[in-house]
Amino acid sequence: MKDRLTSIGVEYEETLKRFMGKEDFFLRMLKKFLDDQNYVKLKQAVSDKNWPEAFTHAHTVKGLCGNLSLGNMLEYVVPLTEELRNAPYDEEKIVSYMEGVDKAYAQTVEVIQSL
Repeated sequence: MKDRLTSIGVEYEETLKRFMGKEDFFLRMLKKFLDDQNYVKLKQAVSDKNWPEAFTHAHTVKGLCGNLSLGNMLEYVVPLTEELRNAPYDEEKIVSYMEGVDKAYAQTVEVIQSL
């Protein structure tokens, strides 16, 4: 489990401390991440060019990823959130960051489902 999570940017030992050393609790929270709809809503908002709504969902995804230490997603969702924070919006940057978020999300889901 540790090696697979490390492959998606999780600082395993440090993150496990946040979950009081309870690996089963951490695993349950990771599985709940798969049920969260903010990523889906973020994709839709970006597709619709609804930047304020995209910001709301990006910010929520950023928080979830931060709490779970999903470093590969944070690498893209943090700059995406900042780009969506205020107008004027740079659509090219937003789309580029979103592509990174999409790839990282797919990898993250694959690893979590394998646990």
